[in-house]
Amino acid sequence: MRLIIGLTKSLIFQYYCTMAMIVAILFEEQLENSYLALQLDGPEPEILFTKGPAFTKCMGPFPEAYAEATYRTWNYRKVSNPPHVCAHDPCSLAQALQRLRPEPPAGARYIEEGG
Repeated sequence: MRLIIGLTKSLIFQYYCTMAMIVAILFEEQLENSYLALQLDGPEPEILFTKGPAFTKCMGPFPEAYAEATYRTWNYRKVSNPPHVCAHDPCSLAQALQRLRPEPPAGARYIEEGG
């Protein structure tokens, strides 16, 4: 039984760790304090919300319809070219966050290396 529980936890961690894209951002005055919306891959994509700089507090995952309402309520900017990140790796999230830029009128863009 312990083996099954251990394998299940491992698979869940791998799922949430390797399959995420930053799809929206709520920019704060200090960029490192911004909120990110991460789309988790799956049969029905879900959105996980997290806040920098440590990314230790997360909310969700929530269905996309809930996330869309949250974007409108809090003025999140949708990322036009969402970068892939590791959802539970603060370094991966922080590095991607540093490359996100606001784009008029209410979008955001991920700046590729060398771009």
